[in-house]
Amino acid sequence: MISTPIRRFGAAILMLLTFSFSTGVIASKHEPKSHKAHTVKAKSTKIHSTKTPSKKLASSKKEYSRNSELASLPDLRKYPSGTPRKKAFLRTVMPYITSQNAAITADRNWLVSKQYEKRWSPSERTRLKSITQRYKIAWNGNTNRVPWNQLMEKVDIIPTNMVATMAAAESGWGTSKLARSNNNLFGMKCSKRHCNNGSGKVKGYQHFDSVKEGVNAYVVNLNTHPAYKSFRKSRAQLRKADQEVTASNMIHKLKGYSTRGNSYNNYLFAMYQSNQRLMAAN
Repeated sequence: MISTPIRRFGAAILMLLTFSFSTGVIASKHEPKSHKAHTVKAKSTKIHSTKTPSKKLASSKKEYSRNSELASLPDLRKYPSGTPRKKAFLRTVMPYITSQNAAITADRNWLVSKQYEKRWSPSERTRLKSITQRYKIAWNGNTNRVPWNQLMEKVDIIPTNMVATMAAAESGWGTSKLARSNNNLFGMKCSKRHCNNGSGKVKGYQHFDSVKEGVNAYVVNLNTHPAYKSFRKSRAQLRKADQEVTASNMIHKLKGYSTRGNSYNNYLFAMYQSNQRLMAAN
């Protein structure tokens, strides 16, 4: 017969073993679940901190690029005619004209620096090849036979105020349908084979995806087309005489742009003079 103290001692041991076993079961059931929840949270944090922001950044970058490269001419008819509209027009087009002339000046200065060089690196040869192609000048790649006269005659600026004046004259200060629909500020026509007559576009005239593209095409046209060879020669003569190439001394040198002949040049010159201060302010 077991005494009462021994029974109590055995009961205590049994209770202790039962408690330990139940605690272990509880721990084994909850620890993996807790660990799994922590892992998912970590993945969720990683996705939020890396993938999502990068996706937003790429989207905003693309949108910025699209807006900057494909900016169409704003509707300038909403401005009152006269000075307000002229100022709005000049604020729109002047940056593109200035940017184009800056790029041309950079190429011209580089050509001047290389004119008497004997050694050409591969990157310099590539740059020269790109320039000759852009200005439609034949060159076989021989740096000992670079067509310097043609390069220096063609790779030169069109005076900023002259470009602005012609853009204003041809587009009615940006209000013509051709300017609004085609981003064509200069009345540049196109041949049947090269016309992009999309819906809503003025047929028979070049269409550009942006104001910048239209300005660049006009400058390239004056610098490369055979019809404006005399204009380029007059500009080259000014350079040789160490005189500045300005709107006032180049507008009358432009021949063949309009069927109106000299009267067109006189009209442009009068327009330039009456708006010179506005152009200087921009």
